[in-house]
Amino acid sequence: MKTLVRGFSVTTDSHIVMVKQASQLGIGDRLTTRLSDGWVESQVTHITRQPAKRQRRSKD
Repeated sequence: MKTLVRGFSVTTDSHIVMVKQASQLGIGDRLTTRLSDGWVESQVTHITRQPAKRQRRSKD
């Protein structure tokens, strides 16, 4: 709860599994987001995934 009061939230899917990555979701999935003063229910309509970071080459 202390984390939520600082402005963070916790989002879970319909199976009450914490969502940590966009790859866990699909269009139409229902989500519940816990805030400091209540819950918000939503449905996924669009997913934008961040491109994978390029790995730096090591100098030999």
